Amino acid sequence: MLAICREKQRQLSQQYQQQTLAHAILLQGITGSGTEALAQWLIELLICQAPLSSNDAVTGEVINLACGQCKACLLRKSKSYPDHLLLTSENKTLGVDDIRRGNAFLEKTAHLGVVKTILIPQAQIMTVAASNALLKTLEEPSANSYIVLITDDLDSLLPTIISRCAIYTIRPMVGEALLAQLKTSLHENTQVSNDSAMNSGINANAFVNLSQLAELTDEDVFQAFQHFNQCFLAYLNHGKSESDLLNQLVDNIHALRWLEKITCNLVRQYYLVKDPEQTNLVVNKEISIQMLNQIYQAIISSNKLIKSFTQANRQYVGAQLLMTINDIVRPST
Repeated sequence: MLAICREKQRQLSQQYQQQTLAHAILLQGITGSGTEALAQWLIELLICQAPLSSNDAVTGEVINLACGQCKACLLRKSKSYPDHLLLTSENKTLGVDDIRRGNAFLEKTAHLGVVKTILIPQAQIMTVAASNALLKTLEEPSANSYIVLITDDLDSLLPTIISRCAIYTIRPMVGEALLAQLKTSLHENTQVSNDSAMNSGINANAFVNLSQLAELTDEDVFQAFQHFNQCFLAYLNHGKSESDLLNQLVDNIHALRWLEKITCNLVRQYYLVKDPEQTNLVVNKEISIQMLNQIYQAIISSNKLIKSFTQANRQYVGAQLLMTINDIVRPST
């Protein structure tokens, strides 16, 4: 678990010990901030039949952990624990039928333990009808039941949902403080050491902000970013990898942000690199700073469209964006 989650873990652990945990717990934080790991720790602790205690290395406070060995823990590991429900959807939204399934689950008696738990990992994609269906359960919770919600966009949730949850916001540090903090994590040797490559080699000590957190803390996400970066530059310079790039824009939640990030880095090269010839190592001479600014504006517009409409067609938006970029850099084709 990331260090930035430890404070919330201590708070929740103390409430667990005092038996004052809220029925509904909402974890808020950007992708990569550790909300998923914090939620999993809490769910596993609630499920465990023989929880353990350990002292926090910094504060000395008692932190509770699942034992990992009891019947409930073993079933949880095998994803066959009967008293926990993961509420996800194959669609772009979480509908009213999904929430009703969760409500019906909580109404039944626990099969193995005394606690029933539900995890909603993307609470922001609930429709209004789904939120209203969940609201009744939040207002009249069944005994020994817990609902854990995760969101990266608190503003997208209904105020009535927010008001009935105990909210825990993960706020990572920014800039050099964030980089220093990440260097203390278990992932430092793989992700942070590669930060210069992620920033196209402009500055090995480049400012690190929250938007980069997913790449810095998850090796798979970092490798996906590297591949995406190569595809985008191939498309920008030579019109290649269009199909691969479009697939990533549709399927990868980070893709539009990565487009914005890479384009910003290319713009910085024109102003920060002392030798103008070095910029040709990344982009063709024909791609001017004016073109990159136009591309950036097109990316921002597409990103706003996706965020403004939950059911926006990412395939269509992505295809239109690539066509716009192609028209900017290759107007005669």
